[in-house]
Amino acid sequence: MHDRRLRSSSAAVLSASLSLLAASCRDDAEPTEDAEVAASTRNHLVWKRQHALEQDLARGLELDPRQMCRELGQFDCVQQVHLMALGGHDPFGQARYEPAAQPLVTTSLAVDRLALSACARRVELDREDPVVFTGLDLDAQAPAPDSAAVERTVTTLYQRLLGREPTSGEVDVLAELVADAQRPISGAQFAQLSCFAVATTTEFLFF
Repeated sequence: MHDRRLRSSSAAVLSASLSLLAASCRDDAEPTEDAEVAASTRNHLVWKRQHALEQDLARGLELDPRQMCRELGQFDCVQQVHLMALGGHDPFGQARYEPAAQPLVTTSLAVDRLALSACARRVELDREDPVVFTGLDLDAQAPAPDSAAVERTVTTLYQRLLGREPTSGEVDVLAELVADAQRPISGAQFAQLSCFAVATTTEFLFF
């Protein structure tokens, strides 16, 4: 029952993500000229490999790394299923003696799956005992884009995953997850979408 609920929630979030991506790619879409985003302070980025990525997600979302993502409920996504794609190596079990020098073609898919699964797990746990999404009613419709609940949720995610406050422009961008939805989404879907969006930013995935 729990696995089916997670899969259903993840499917809904992915559907919403694709809808938003399609909307953003329309020919008539105009770029926002006054969007405020945080400027990079580094000119050399280092790929965050499997252990660092796993630990940062687990720490930020307060999750047990062993329960963040499981293939068929048995195999660890990071240490077994996607180990190579996430930059690891296993000379004994998979005969891979050297880690990849740079991200593979499948790396982005593996990262997306890990982030989506971790965010879904946190949402499900927060239904029972809110830790991260304390300002949202996960079973009700998502709040209005300009609500305090949306701003609080985005701020919490930026503090936990990126270690800083979001800019007003970054809050507005994530608020569009509610505003641009083709159909009303729930608080749980907004929580998972916004978590996934922050956890897959360049700022989080690279040092």
